[in-house]
Amino acid sequence: MTAAPPPELTPAAPASIDAGRGVFSAPLNWLRNKPALMAQLRGFVFVAGVCTAISMTLFALLRPSLGTQWANTISLVLCSVLNTDLNRRVSFGLHTRHLWWRDQKRGVGVMLLALAMTTGSLWILHQLSPNASMGVELAVIVLGNIASAVTRFVLLRYWVFRRVRHGGGTQDGAVANDDAPALL
Repeated sequence: MTAAPPPELTPAAPASIDAGRGVFSAPLNWLRNKPALMAQLRGFVFVAGVCTAISMTLFALLRPSLGTQWANTISLVLCSVLNTDLNRRVSFGLHTRHLWWRDQKRGVGVMLLALAMTTGSLWILHQLSPNASMGVELAVIVLGNIASAVTRFVLLRYWVFRRVRHGGGTQDGAVANDDAPALL
């Protein structure tokens, strides 16, 4: 009598963190079905991190001589052009000069939202704590930027770079019909 070989054991599938349970499973599953949106969000988070670091450095350098509000305003305005250009390239895949100038003008409009939130937050901070340290001011600015980030992404996706969603603006040889400067 020959013994039958033991049945082949298949390893149990590892339990998935979001195996249909939890608060975030439905939004995560929805996002997985939107690869273009996921790529845009990843790019946006990367650009936000880079621009926040640069903006905070500029703020810290300018604050001693210009004061809190001017340092915040100048750092945000200077980073606005970089932010819009990086989001064009990294988040939305636009690598040409086509409509660059128009995108920058709209990007300034989006930046005004962050400026309003951060200057308002700093004003409230100084009303509550007139002698707040620079570390506290930086934290308030970062929180203000985080609060405006969702709205900023929505405005960039649906207003500034809406042509990406409709298949426009991705041609590498596109010729600009606007007054785009030859900077990029």
